[in-house]
Amino acid sequence: MQPTSNDVSFNLFGFPTTIQPFFWLIAAILAALHIGEIDKMQLWIAKMLLGMAGVLLSILAHELGHAFAFRHVFRTESIVILHGFGGATMPIQHYSRSYGFTGTMANCFLSFAGPLAGFVLAVLMFALLYFLPMGNGFAASLLMFFLYWTMTISIIWGIFNLLPIYPMDGGHIFREIFLFFFPRQGVEFSLILSMLIAALLAVVALRFGQLFITFLFGYFAYQNYQELTLGSFRR
Repeated sequence: MQPTSNDVSFNLFGFPTTIQPFFWLIAAILAALHIGEIDKMQLWIAKMLLGMAGVLLSILAHELGHAFAFRHVFRTESIVILHGFGGATMPIQHYSRSYGFTGTMANCFLSFAGPLAGFVLAVLMFALLYFLPMGNGFAASLLMFFLYWTMTISIIWGIFNLLPIYPMDGGHIFREIFLFFFPRQGVEFSLILSMLIAALLAVVALRFGQLFITFLFGYFAYQNYQELTLGSFRR
């Protein structure tokens, strides 16, 4: 994740934030798949831009959830990077990992904070959809599209990240749980679970002709298999 001249960088709530070029491509693809074909070019362009904005807002909220957890739970600042596979939040300085029940809860909350922030954003979008007076004009239809799409992508992204597949948030959560109950073999057990579920979902996705999802889960399964085989976590 080396910075490039094409990155968009800014400071948000005190967190250095970078958006890499590949993120915009993926956001555009997701938006285009959602809106489908529209006869009017002006409407298609407007929905495309709003769809990309919805993806940006959703994933940014997700990563800020992690960033605020780092700040308020672990007392360390972090940086946020949005890239082609979503986003990443990384602490700027080293922080002490917590152990025991309290430590496990804190570490699990750190991982859950991202999806939680996304779900909060989804509730806010739903509330705006429900309470805002909507007309029948062009602007009103675009606003409804943006609110509904942002709500939808926030829910889907949160659920997707809570799957017990490493390195997603759910994978981190289950790794912490396994480490709590099996301190010596926790990482190994979590990798086995992660690999099996990723492989299963890849097969299911292939069965339904979802090639991109098949590749994604297949890649996760391979990653976990590789880490399990190398055994670097035992050192």
